[in-house]
Amino acid sequence: MRRRSAAILFLVFIVAAWFPACRGGSGAAPLWTLTPEQYLDSPAVSVLVFHDTYPEGKQGGVEIIQHGDRVAADGDVRLEATPGQWAALPSAGPREADPSTLEVRVRAEFVRPRLAYSIRVRPEGESVRISVDLEKELDPELAGKAGFNLELFPPAYFGKAFYLGETAGVFPRQGNGPMEDAAGGPPRPVALARGPRLVAAPEDSLRMMTIESLGAELELFDGRDTSDNGWFVVRSALAADRTRGAAEWVVTPRRVPGWRRAPMIGISQVGYHPGQVKRAVIELDRRSGPPGRAMLLRVSPDGGLREVLSAPAVPWEGKFLRYDYAGFDFTPVREPGMYVVRYGASETPPFRIAPDVYRDGVWQPTLETYLPVQMCHVEVRDGFRIWHGACHLDDAVQAPPDTVHFDGYRQSASLPDRFAAHEHIPFLARGGWHDAGDYDLAAGSQAETTRMLVLIGEAFGIAGDQTTVDEARRSVVLHRPDGVPDLVQQIGHGAENLLSGYRVAGHSFGGIIAGSIDQYVLIGDTASMTDNLVYDPALGPGEVRGGRSGRPDDRWAFTDPDTSLEYKVAAALASAIRNLPAAIAAVLVLLTLSLAAPLRPATALDGANPALAGECLETALGVWEREQARTPIVGRAAYVPGRPDVQEVMAAVELFVATGQDRFRDRIVSRLPVIEKNFGDLGWTVSRVLAAIGDPAFAGAVRASAERYAAETEQDLASNPYGVPWHPRIWGLGWNIQSFAVGQYYLVKGFPDLFEPEPLYRALNYVLGCHPGSNVSFVSGVGARSLTIGYGMNRADWSYIPGMNVSGTALIRPDFPELKDDFPFLWQQAENVIGGAATYIFAVLAADDLLKGGR
Repeated sequence: MRRRSAAILFLVFIVAAWFPACRGGSGAAPLWTLTPEQYLDSPAVSVLVFHDTYPEGKQGGVEIIQHGDRVAADGDVRLEATPGQWAALPSAGPREADPSTLEVRVRAEFVRPRLAYSIRVRPEGESVRISVDLEKELDPELAGKAGFNLELFPPAYFGKAFYLGETAGVFPRQGNGPMEDAAGGPPRPVALARGPRLVAAPEDSLRMMTIESLGAELELFDGRDTSDNGWFVVRSALAADRTRGAAEWVVTPRRVPGWRRAPMIGISQVGYHPGQVKRAVIELDRRSGPPGRAMLLRVSPDGGLREVLSAPAVPWEGKFLRYDYAGFDFTPVREPGMYVVRYGASETPPFRIAPDVYRDGVWQPTLETYLPVQMCHVEVRDGFRIWHGACHLDDAVQAPPDTVHFDGYRQSASLPDRFAAHEHIPFLARGGWHDAGDYDLAAGSQAETTRMLVLIGEAFGIAGDQTTVDEARRSVVLHRPDGVPDLVQQIGHGAENLLSGYRVAGHSFGGIIAGSIDQYVLIGDTASMTDNLVYDPALGPGEVRGGRSGRPDDRWAFTDPDTSLEYKVAAALASAIRNLPAAIAAVLVLLTLSLAAPLRPATALDGANPALAGECLETALGVWEREQARTPIVGRAAYVPGRPDVQEVMAAVELFVATGQDRFRDRIVSRLPVIEKNFGDLGWTVSRVLAAIGDPAFAGAVRASAERYAAETEQDLASNPYGVPWHPRIWGLGWNIQSFAVGQYYLVKGFPDLFEPEPLYRALNYVLGCHPGSNVSFVSGVGARSLTIGYGMNRADWSYIPGMNVSGTALIRPDFPELKDDFPFLWQQAENVIGGAATYIFAVLAADDLLKGGR
């Protein structure tokens, strides 16, 4: 009996000792906790389990955050060793978490081929065990094909050692291969090493990670061997003879005892006007304790730093993401000069305080370099460099019917015009900007960018000339004036593209894009992406005759009409006719905003291109008359704006400003319910013409909506320490916040008693460096520290285009802000777009304009 009691006591002791260990430490202080958001958290390491939903962008599956950096992602079952962006993906079900064992479980499945499984993640001491359970034994055709993958972020491991099996090596800086033939398919990469246990970066205590497979051996691949945006991939095949634990890994990220994330000091990397609020936002590890003191130091021209202000950082009361936040206000400091902010051992780069802080080198790189580099159908030269040759001169052929393009464009089953599938459509090889890193010309983006550039000219009267544009010769030369304002030339380039569909078919086309993935993924000189010769199916594949070619490399035009797009393009074309010299533009703005003066018609361009102005006006009026006379058409194209009622109001406003005609004023008034419902989108646009409409009842209703919107906005901006509208989805929010700033400018002008300019300044500060997760400017080459490795046309060179404006900090759900500024292939963080470029220019000039007026 005593022996049995002793045995029982011994077992109880073993279990009692083991259970805290599985939770990660002594009973007094468990290492691991299960957060309310259902991820595993511990000092220095967090493990997310299918919190993200964007695995094609390396956000999804099991993810590991180690010492403040997301080093692993997309831990999930895959059907390839190094799956690319368009590989088959499973769909994941709801997440389940057991608070008693801290196990987190998610069920997922592939539809074709059918493969259903669950992934379980639970802590074991300092490690986590990841298990894959199949719902039935693996089908024979999936044996050796299906495996569990975990992808490692390349820059975290470049140049660091690894051990796997009998192989020791260094994680390579670039994908080196080798590749092997695969019967019936494209070449596939050869594993860098194989074995039961991987030790990654053993020499680096911040990045060391051990992965042990309890079943099939591990393989290490370099995903960049198959796609430029690939990561390092650790993989083991799923067992074909069992369901429970078909893959079983123990993952142990190294922890530095007592590690705390260094404070992140968010400031505008450009600096501040003496008269504006100047406030640094300090992002703090939650284990750091109460905030300490911050200091503002002046950079002495004789060398060294001199303290000018010191004060305790004030805690921000509220919960935002995974960090604590505090503010340091140095608004009283107005003396022009160079400064830095210091908090503890962290210090910002130098920034200016000066009345002209926004006037030079801030918006100019975007207008004078980035937008010209994005121009399509022309050659772009810059000193000794050619950014790209004259490109896509064979634009474009009709997209085939009933097509869903891999980038989202859609073509209906019946083609709307006289062109057959793959038939050349004339007049499309003019104007436009490459929208982002993938060279498509989305009509909605082209229209919004064109319109925003016009608003910039009207509101601020800029007339700088640093670029030579010769449309006839398809030649653009940067930093060489030609006597014509750059803004005028960019607006004309946008208008040429928007008019192309009307010239050939009488309506706008949704967009133009490469038709095959092989062509779509090409980067570099855009002139090499096609042969620039119109495709002729009567010629052989390599045959060239009469300026035509048998090579089917012409981009596809998606041509379905769409009412919302028609109104958006009409708004842009109506605004483009107001492309006036700076002095005349300033007069027009005063007339538009004046309480006393009615609108006057604006129907002529300056001498730059009056014929183009006339065509813009005629086309915009024709669009309006046609769309007003028919039931709205909802097309199938991607990248169109949607909400035709909202787009109609925008078009009516621009046509009213352009023509002064009563029919447009009356239509705006009649659409009051739409304006009230969508005041965040339309309020600022309507405020521009409110006085000229001259309807007291309408003005009163719009003002009431403005009052409600002001109250809602104030509450929204108070929900985070940065004071901006922060509502992330997948992409970073920089462009959305810039668009908010544009609206705020006009609302401050239209309702100065309801709206203050401070939210606009905070929005600009956010883009220029005062944001969560990092402190770099989102505008390449602008500010002392900026993102200079971006997702642009030259991303394969790990380079950037000066003035490009990226989306910025993304949210790794549920609470991790991330901007990886050392890797150019996370498009949701580092991609640039033309619309973002235009709103950025506007935001900078708006801040300068309001501050000059003392607001």
